[in-house]
Amino acid sequence: MVIIMNNPNIDLLGQVNLLRALQKAGIITEAELRKVAARLAVKNGADIIFW
Repeated sequence: MVIIMNNPNIDLLGQVNLLRALQKAGIITEAELRKVAARLAVKNGADIIFW
């Protein structure tokens, strides 16, 4: 049995975790992380704020 949950907030957290891994690896900067995260939040319809 597979349960599919559509939660934009959880999706955003996973995407931000990936972005943080890219930042830690030196691939993107903190500024880029914040810009991309903001765009993803709007696109996904997330309503959480964190930092």
